[in-house]
Amino acid sequence: MDQNIGWNLARAANSWRHAVDYQMSDIGFTQSKWIVMMHLNRLGQGCTQSDLASTIGIEQPSLIRTLNQLELSGFIERRESSHDARCKTLWFTDEGQQQLNTMQNIAEKGRAELLLGLSKEQRALLDEALLMIISNAQKMSSKD
Repeated sequence: MDQNIGWNLARAANSWRHAVDYQMSDIGFTQSKWIVMMHLNRLGQGCTQSDLASTIGIEQPSLIRTLNQLELSGFIERRESSHDARCKTLWFTDEGQQQLNTMQNIAEKGRAELLLGLSKEQRALLDEALLMIISNAQKMSSKD
């Protein structure tokens, strides 16, 4: 059984992302765009481009392309950091905040469908188990 956990975890994450991609495509959002919007929301407005890239786990040049598209669409704006003029901070525009609200509603409905059949207790155990796996992985990678 243990040998299947990593495999199934990867399959579940991939399936989850694919399902969200499908739902977000209905409002014209690619995976790169919705991931940036959702991560910016989680990190909080005013985060730097480098912090966002690091959190998502992508290189800055890849992020810059997506940020340029989101800025051209009127969903985000970049501002100079008050602490470091070399850094740009990221902010939602009013239109971007409205779009984020739409995305969150779509994600909430999708999440309910994806977790269908799991009791509240099972969901709590799953969340706890995933956090433990993440913590263990972080410890393993920081030993060097």
